[in-house]
Amino acid sequence: MNTPLRQRAVAILAALALVAGSLPAAASQREVRCDSRGLGYNYCRVDTGGRVELVDKHSLFSCHEGRSWGYDARGIWVNKGCSATFRVASGHHSDKAALAGAVVGLAALAAIAANRQKSEAVEVESWAVGNFDGDDDRERVRVSLRILPGGQVSGRAGDHDINGHLQADRLEAGRQRFRIERRGNGFVAVDERDDSHRVTFHRVASGY
Repeated sequence: MNTPLRQRAVAILAALALVAGSLPAAASQREVRCDSRGLGYNYCRVDTGGRVELVDKHSLFSCHEGRSWGYDARGIWVNKGCSATFRVASGHHSDKAALAGAVVGLAALAAIAANRQKSEAVEVESWAVGNFDGDDDRERVRVSLRILPGGQVSGRAGDHDINGHLQADRLEAGRQRFRIERRGNGFVAVDERDDSHRVTFHRVASGY
């Protein structure tokens, strides 16, 4: 991250720390992962305390509250390929001020990340530019990617759209991160969080 962006990030984090310090202690929390396998419905039983927050998405598919995930007092449900980690409150009382501060902080950090991506965009290697197809055996879907010279990535995973970015050997799609390794006329994408999750892509069209 360049110096101006680093200074902005430090300033925002410092402000958030001061705000958090002035707030009363929030209810204890825990994190729970819930996965939709094969694009199907899954219900994960957990005492939600009446409040659930999505903190980390693990799938290529989008996770929209009310459409592909939701919750009640006794658990969290996911569907349509959504796989994510959720934060739940163990009690029935929430601190609205703390929640609002967290949302503001996440929005600010997201803006910094977006600026960083724009400022650091570079041309990708020619072998990684073009249209590629692959089969994600874990998610049981066909994945099609279109990679542009500037690193922009778009495509489809089953019936869902994919949007992301490729920089050097790192492919980012939403919150999911893959390392890519050149192989033949395509590449292998390896999940940074689970090396056993691999997708082999083959070129289906030259250029873009």
